[in-house]
Amino acid sequence: MNGEKNGMAYDSFKVKTFDLKTGKFICILNQDDSRRIGITSLDRVELINPKSKKKIVAIVDLTDSMVAKNEIGIYDEVKEKIKIKQGQVIEVRPVKKPECLKLIKRKLKGEKLSKEEINLIVQSISENKISEIETAAFVSAVYIHGLDLDETTFMTKALIKSGNKLKVKGTVVDKHSIGGLNGRATMIVVPIIACTGLKIPKTSSRAITSASGTADSMDVLANVSLNIKKIRDITNKTGGVIAWGGAVDLAPADDKIIKIEHPLSLDPEGQVIASVMAKKASVGAKFVVIDLPVGKETKVKSMEKAESMAVKFIEVGKRLGIKVEVVITNGEEPSGPAFGPALEAKHVMKILEGKIYDNLAQKSVELSGAILEVAGKAKPGKGNETALEILESGKALKKMKEIIKAQGAKITDSNKIPDAKFNEKIKSTKAGEIIDLDVYSLAHVARIAGAPGDAEAGLLLHVDEGRKVKKNDVLFEIHSNNKRKLDAAVEYVNKNQVFEMEKVILKKMS
Repeated sequence: MNGEKNGMAYDSFKVKTFDLKTGKFICILNQDDSRRIGITSLDRVELINPKSKKKIVAIVDLTDSMVAKNEIGIYDEVKEKIKIKQGQVIEVRPVKKPECLKLIKRKLKGEKLSKEEINLIVQSISENKISEIETAAFVSAVYIHGLDLDETTFMTKALIKSGNKLKVKGTVVDKHSIGGLNGRATMIVVPIIACTGLKIPKTSSRAITSASGTADSMDVLANVSLNIKKIRDITNKTGGVIAWGGAVDLAPADDKIIKIEHPLSLDPEGQVIASVMAKKASVGAKFVVIDLPVGKETKVKSMEKAESMAVKFIEVGKRLGIKVEVVITNGEEPSGPAFGPALEAKHVMKILEGKIYDNLAQKSVELSGAILEVAGKAKPGKGNETALEILESGKALKKMKEIIKAQGAKITDSNKIPDAKFNEKIKSTKAGEIIDLDVYSLAHVARIAGAPGDAEAGLLLHVDEGRKVKKNDVLFEIHSNNKRKLDAAVEYVNKNQVFEMEKVILKKMS
């Protein structure tokens, strides 16, 4: 059935709903209908609900079985956006390819884009007007040709514009680490900073390639799926929050870009800077400390690259009205002994409880000190001393418990964090001195064991670099709630070198 409104032709279809989320606006047409109205797969159509008058642009997929003739299939995102139900009639109108596709082609050729052009690309990504394939083309173009400082600033501002903004009372600060594999310093930094009167509404990610993200570990202790109002209210009340960023739509276009980047293992420098700074600006941060771990398995593999990124972070911050300080840290060694959501959460709580002071505690104190100094809460050179006093006095633990309770407490005591059902101790096969821990491999072992999906799964180190061990000394434990996954992790360890021992004899000659 077809018709015309305001001089524009449309076709009407009966709605068939599918209770599935796709993360984008997609509709399904029958092959015969698509040929009749001249639409092919990945074309765009405007979907209009004639009752609510709501409309969106969706990408077309085709089928010869899922929907019948004169039917259109829609998923949850479309259903919710235009408020339409099963069996209702929807109007479908073909639309032209977005203008931004020409701009993406220009970037693929290495041309510089203007503020308005980058705005249009980001808006198209945010509003699902271009497909994932087309977004991947843009990501690839940025990876190949990069973004200069102007383009990085334009991209940052466009990402900010695409999402929600968080407004809290007082001075807002933030921190971000790029490329860390374990540790969860954020869960120590946030309560320390919140004790000083500064506000730190921290939105964090779940794990993608590591054994745990900050949101995964905090989820062991409290609810992290908080909406923007809840984050604002908790921050105003306690001074800090540790929430999952995926629930609040801060720079949603950036989330879509990240979704494309990770399977391709692409991290264009300009896009990384824009991504981080957009999130910081969106929470209203005026002072930000960026942690750049440098190491062979981190995103930043050389001191030269770290220093180059630091200069760009600082300059983009200036253009946004944000004071940025970058600290370059050692990414060659683990931050604490734990890998996996529950194990990392337990270790963090032990540090806050005063039971442990290790390299993760020291890093957290130094990051906190840097924030206090840059925000004017401590004199230059005195930030670490102030942060350490807050940690050792028990104030940070008290504040963390307050934050946990405000976020819907699950656990507030390290002793109550559950252990996995199974564990296996890995022992040294010879005596010697440990000179290298392969952080990436350790995280990989934890993932094989089931982390982060299995919150109690992971790996707990018993040794660190420089430790002399005897044969049969325990090097680490692998934890899992699944015996098959535990066995697979042990098998990986037996076949791969995750520790390197010092060799006294370097070469034999005869």
